[in-house]
Amino acid sequence: MATYPNETVKSIIERRSVRKYAPQQITDQELECIINCGLHAPSARNTQNWHFTVIQNAELISWMNDRIKENMPPETAAYFRERQGGRDDYSIFYNAPTLVLVSGETDDTYTDSNCGYATQNMCLAAQSLGVASIVIGMARFLFVTPEADKYAKEFGVPDGYRPLYVICFGYADMTSETPERLLGRVNYIR
Repeated sequence: MATYPNETVKSIIERRSVRKYAPQQITDQELECIINCGLHAPSARNTQNWHFTVIQNAELISWMNDRIKENMPPETAAYFRERQGGRDDYSIFYNAPTLVLVSGETDDTYTDSNCGYATQNMCLAAQSLGVASIVIGMARFLFVTPEADKYAKEFGVPDGYRPLYVICFGYADMTSETPERLLGRVNYIR
C-alpha cells in the first residue's frame, strides 16, 4: 500500500479518468465544493475568464450526447463505441449524472490554460471527496454546428466565450489500474 506525505499528494497520485458511473447523483455539497475549487484556480493576470455551466438534467445530457455523436468524425465515434462494448447507444459522457461545461473567453491568449487550471482543480477536488471524473474534449462537437451560437446561449455561455470541454462527475462504477508512467519525461539541469 502506497503512502503519501499528505492528502493533496494522495488525491493527485490516485486520481483516474473514470469511464463508468453509477446512476446516483452527487450531493449538492460535493458539487458546491468542486465548483468553488474551480473558481479558485489560478489564471493569467487574474482574469478568471472561465464560465461553468452545471448540467444535471438527464434529458438534456441525453440530447447533448446524441448531437455530439452526430457531429464527431467517424474514427472518433468508432473509438468511443469500441471503448463501450461496441454498442451504438454508447454515452460519450459514460452515463455520468453531472456535467460541467467549461467555457473560456474567446479573445484571451491564456484562456485554454486558465480553463485547464480550473478543470484540474475541479477534478482533484472531486477525487478528494470520493467523486470520480473525466474530461471530455469531444464535447466541443456540439458547438461546431450552424446552431452553435444558439446552443451556447441556451447553455448560458456568456457572449465572447467559447465552450471548450465537459467534465463528467459521479460515483465510479468501476476500478482502474494505475498505468505505468512513461520514462524519459523529465530532464534536470542543475
